[in-house]
Amino acid sequence: MINFYFNNDPSLLPAYSENCHPVQLFNTHPHDNTKHSRASGSLLKRVRELGISVDADAIDLITIASAVTAADTFERRDDAADAWSRVMHLHIPVIAENLWNMLSDRLSSILNFLTGDQWKFTFTKTSLQMPKPIVSNKSKARLDSLRGLNSVCLFSGGLDSAVGAIDTLNGKSKYKPLLLSHAYRGDGVKQENIKKLLKSHYGELSYSISPSLISRLKGKTDVTMRGRSFNFLAMAVLGISALRNANNDSSISTIIVPENGYISINPPLTRRRIGSHSTRTTHPYFLSRLEELLKDAGFRVKFVNPYQFKTKGEMLAKCVDQAAIVKAVPLSVSCSHWHRKHMQCGHCVPCLIRRSSVHHARFTEDAPYASQNLKFVHKEKETRDDLHAVQTAIIRLKDTKDYKGWIRQSGSLPDDDVTRKKLESTIKRGLKEVETFLKAERV
Repeated sequence: MINFYFNNDPSLLPAYSENCHPVQLFNTHPHDNTKHSRASGSLLKRVRELGISVDADAIDLITIASAVTAADTFERRDDAADAWSRVMHLHIPVIAENLWNMLSDRLSSILNFLTGDQWKFTFTKTSLQMPKPIVSNKSKARLDSLRGLNSVCLFSGGLDSAVGAIDTLNGKSKYKPLLLSHAYRGDGVKQENIKKLLKSHYGELSYSISPSLISRLKGKTDVTMRGRSFNFLAMAVLGISALRNANNDSSISTIIVPENGYISINPPLTRRRIGSHSTRTTHPYFLSRLEELLKDAGFRVKFVNPYQFKTKGEMLAKCVDQAAIVKAVPLSVSCSHWHRKHMQCGHCVPCLIRRSSVHHARFTEDAPYASQNLKFVHKEKETRDDLHAVQTAIIRLKDTKDYKGWIRQSGSLPDDDVTRKKLESTIKRGLKEVETFLKAERV
């Protein structure tokens, strides 16, 4: 087990050792990268720039999310006993330490499901002072932009989030959202180009956790990022806090999570891919359990996925502004390997589903792919794994037709029969889109 210790004050952190990893949070003190790793160095500044106070419980939540993201990044899966499932104990200072220690087992269980690891938490009293809003013309303008908004919408720069933003802001939605984005390197340009297609007023909050390793470990990070949605949702909760205070409206609670139903469930394509390849970032079981935990922690938020029962192709075909979404397709990113070479590979599962959805919607515009011709991918051992897994799933499910058992392998489903049947139908249609595309490509 590796122990991660977090604090904004580096003088309160222990020295680094093989089983002890100290991480400085936020930018309240100078940072020495020879002694400590770091995360969320600029995050509090982004919060202060909103021009409005946020609640203490929201600061606690982003502190926890920053710690989880840092540990998820710093501890490599290759170093785990089974080369996958890591065992991590996080020591985190928060304002409401008694509350979070009471909820720690539930938080561990939720993150275990999300990432496939074993998480443990110990919470202590923080010395961090609540961030005060910056008083400036810029922050005043930022505060003015929050007024009149009634929701938060996750905005990653991916194709699903583009549909979500366009449907919300170019249609007749009741929601007036704060668009929340994570500023990974290279994503900002994509996000800004898509925003130019949006017609209604919206607010913006872009943030970055930016985990940075202690110098002696430079370059030794993990890339699986299974816990990324937790920090995204934690920042969305902070966004809700800001909107409530800016509008003096405690009823604001909706967080829109735009994700197609197939990827949301993400059933394992083959038996050996259970857990390792099947991410659960927006699985309804994860979202419902996190919502319940947050309620017991004092947050009143509701996660809403308007596309839970739609395939990616259906999202594109039924987008309220077809002219805008056609332009957004080549501007967006879906690839799981995007951050390695800043070009979509064309053959990973997200790319295959994306390309199938564009084919389903009969759009001619798409992004360039490193592997444009899938016939060549089929011949390359190092790149054909995802394609082969998709084809195996199509054949297997035609033979067994056990969709119910298959989709349950990715996580528990809601109890009511109507919802389960809708999810089962969505998975069938999603896989059919891929099958139709592969036949058209003669792969």
